[in-house]
Amino acid sequence: MQNIRTVLAQDIPYLYSIALKTAFAGLDGTPYFNDTWCVGHYYAAPYFFFEPELCYVALDENGTPSGYIVGTSDTASLSSWLLETWLPPLQKHYKHHQAFKSEAEETVIRTLLKGPGQEMWPNLGYPAHLHINLLPHLQGKGLGRSLMETFIQAVQEKGVPGIHLGVDGRNTRAYGFYERMGFTILEQQSWGSVFGIQFP
Repeated sequence: MQNIRTVLAQDIPYLYSIALKTAFAGLDGTPYFNDTWCVGHYYAAPYFFFEPELCYVALDENGTPSGYIVGTSDTASLSSWLLETWLPPLQKHYKHHQAFKSEAEETVIRTLLKGPGQEMWPNLGYPAHLHINLLPHLQGKGLGRSLMETFIQAVQEKGVPGIHLGVDGRNTRAYGFYERMGFTILEQQSWGSVFGIQFP
């Protein structure tokens, strides 16, 4: 699709902006964050630096990146890289951060400080994971589906057997979207659900 292309280095500011503007269960997180960069530091930018061939942007009618899908084909390897390479400078920056504008901001910064834990799903046939976000003016136009189909094809070409992802329980629209894409709920958590899909 002409409105979707791989992420370029020049798109990084847009990734940060979209991450913030969708940070509150898919809604604009700007009012909830003093630090406008922390969401993108964890949930967007590192994927481009780790596995850029699995990062795509959706462009609006002006050619401006207004949505993205970023992910990895190997969650375990990404987690090791985050802990060893990406997160240490950020942890040094945020370790004395005490003033949080909201619970959402505190959660993101504490996640940055803690880093990824050991997940079971990569070991059960779902090694890939992803994050997808679209700004409101691109929603409902089929671009979310196109981003997902593009990502799924790319990970399948890498021989990946399955994908998992987390969905905030407040983002009810996303539940229906992933179910229509063929994902099923693997696990219920207090914060939401883990969805997954495996390939034949």
